[in-house]
Amino acid sequence: MPVNRAINLTFTSFELETSSTCRYDFVKVYDGDNTHFPLVGTFCGTSIPSYFISSGNLLTVHFVSDGSVQRRGFNATYMSVPLVCGGTLNATYGAQAISSPSFPNAYPDFTSCRWIIDAPPQETIQLSVQTFALQSGQSCSTNYLEMKDWPVVNTPTMVLLLSGCSRTFEQEYGYLKSPGWPEVYPHDVDCTILLKAPQNSSISLFFNSFDLESHSSCQYDYLEIRNGSTSDSPLIDRLCGGTVPNPIFAQSNHLYLRFKSDFSMARDGFEATWTSSPHGCGGTLYGDHGTFTSPNFPGTYPNSTHCEWSITAPRGRLVTVTFAQIYIDDPGSCQNNYLKLYDGPDASSQPVGPYCGAVGILPMAGGQMNWWDSQRSFYCTGLPSFCQNKSEFNVKTKLSGHMTWEAAPAQTLGCAGPEP
Repeated sequence: MPVNRAINLTFTSFELETSSTCRYDFVKVYDGDNTHFPLVGTFCGTSIPSYFISSGNLLTVHFVSDGSVQRRGFNATYMSVPLVCGGTLNATYGAQAISSPSFPNAYPDFTSCRWIIDAPPQETIQLSVQTFALQSGQSCSTNYLEMKDWPVVNTPTMVLLLSGCSRTFEQEYGYLKSPGWPEVYPHDVDCTILLKAPQNSSISLFFNSFDLESHSSCQYDYLEIRNGSTSDSPLIDRLCGGTVPNPIFAQSNHLYLRFKSDFSMARDGFEATWTSSPHGCGGTLYGDHGTFTSPNFPGTYPNSTHCEWSITAPRGRLVTVTFAQIYIDDPGSCQNNYLKLYDGPDASSQPVGPYCGAVGILPMAGGQMNWWDSQRSFYCTGLPSFCQNKSEFNVKTKLSGHMTWEAAPAQTLGCAGPEP
């Protein structure tokens, strides 16, 4: 359909194999030009689905049948209609505004709007939400505002917002914070967060900051973490107080978190990052700071461990990685146990290292850094809370600390290394 027009899809007859879960013969409708766009619905049986108006000028209808039980099928019509909301916009250097239908009055029921905002090459788009009031809920399935980085439609969701504090994230990596962060969190909140990584991968959760009301059994304000997707999944830990927790290494691709506060003594809250990998360690880290450690830190990780982390800074920034003194036990010349960094997107980029033995690694800067660990085991010396036992390492990625990475504007960074 033409830009700034929507599609009205109407089924006039419908007869497919009946199933309570529509697992055999079904029709799926997606609000966009492929199956990565939001799923409108999955339909089967003999009930005619309600008509649907797309949020843009593209719509995908996906029909599947199995090897048995044939039915008459379906008939549908579609037509172009004016957009009630949404459309394609061109970003400018001056501020522009978009709003929900009927704003500042209540938006209508069953409304779906999609705006595509284009910017010139090498330019970025900044969005600022000025007013936000949607119907609260325990998930983002009914009333929500979603923002995605384009034009690649299967990239991770950047922001998913709703009036309540509960969230579901279906992506490989991301960033978590308590309600109101970096200000104190509100009283009497009860939020659930579900992290869903790809199949056959496991999630690692790293805390950058943590400050909740203290209690010996964490009865008042706490963050509860479970290895799975529900409140009945095995409990990993219940956290409170002002000590930054050790990393959480889930055994599955789902991690369930519940944050609860009572009526008194609000604190600063927490900030965390997570990543996932099919190898049990490694993954993608994005942003201007974060935290990651070796598997099972502060315990020892197993031999024959190989991890890769990709640290990617926002466009126009450089990554500075700072390590404390590290000792890597290697019987040879950095062939079996070593630490290596690459200034680029993969191991074909310019290497820095390898390092082994007792070394002090100077701060290094690059646009994108990858870190590879030893093939067997090593240990490091430094701040006791960071490096405690053999076969482990830790990088603390905040703006201050003994071992950090920081993403700063490229024009403000010089060459890292000793002064002449």
